Amino acid sequence: MKDKKKDNRLIANSLVLVLQFGINVIVPIMMCTILGYFISQRLKSKAFTIIGILIGIVAAFNGAYRMVKVYLKNPESPGQIKRRQEEEENPSGKL
Repeated sequence: MKDKKKDNRLIANSLVLVLQFGINVIVPIMMCTILGYFISQRLKSKAFTIIGILIGIVAAFNGAYRMVKVYLKNPESPGQIKRRQEEEENPSGKL
């Protein structure tokens, strides 16, 4: 029963991580694009829209990298971590 709750929590945490990653990428791109568009409309130039898009892309990848960097520090995959924990709980190898 406890393992089922733990698995559900892991799945929920993974889903939240994916959603957060998407938001961290989409929001800077959209905000910088909209800001660049409004500046372009005021100054009658399309260059600021392109500059806004590029700045948004750079900001999005920077934010995504900072978020993923925490997970890149651990060389073990989630499956390896789970197997290691199971071996520590049951050192004889019997289930």
